[in-house]
Amino acid sequence: MVDAVKVFILHLQLKAFICTGKLLEKPLLHVMSSIPTASGRTHASDLSSASFGSEVSLGSGIPCRIAFSNAGTRDIYLIPVARVTYGKLLLVEKHPFRSQRGVVIAIAPLAGLSPRIDEDHPTWLHLRIREFDPSFAAKKGYKSKAANYAADGRWTIGFSNAEACEAARLVILQETTMQRSSVRSVLAPLLENNFLGNLSDGQNEGDAPTQGV
Repeated sequence: MVDAVKVFILHLQLKAFICTGKLLEKPLLHVMSSIPTASGRTHASDLSSASFGSEVSLGSGIPCRIAFSNAGTRDIYLIPVARVTYGKLLLVEKHPFRSQRGVVIAIAPLAGLSPRIDEDHPTWLHLRIREFDPSFAAKKGYKSKAANYAADGRWTIGFSNAEACEAARLVILQETTMQRSSVRSVLAPLLENNFLGNLSDGQNEGDAPTQGV
């Protein structure tokens, strides 16, 4: 994925240099300004910036269970969050003293999760994990709980019934769709044949001096 992005940017800059003799400088600024910031669901403000160990609201969380290889089965909340082009899935454990708050114990990229319900166990949801931040392993108190389990590239989440499992799958797909739409909106202008001309015109207008009346 990272290599594909690098190739895309290199192609864009090469095209700009051949056509105009200059490299693009911050070509996405005007594009990003038109992208909606709202995701498919309303989230607490602390979810978008949540990191490992963060305390967040459980308001939009979906109760479920997960089995960590070194810590047994744990009751958690699953919270998928998409904001503009960035998406992530939070696994949150309920705070021991604050009933409506929880602590983030794991984070995975939203894109590529490919949620799939187990054919033999309709209350199990399989998720494919593209990458897992190694800094999580260094967090005190959580190293033994999740680091080894995440290494195999998949999570299996258990729910109280089949309806809850299906609802969680649909919520993940909804947030993923919102993220994909935002990414498409950002990239679409870059793929247009007249993108360089439009960008040049916009920059020229911005550089033009204003005249008094």
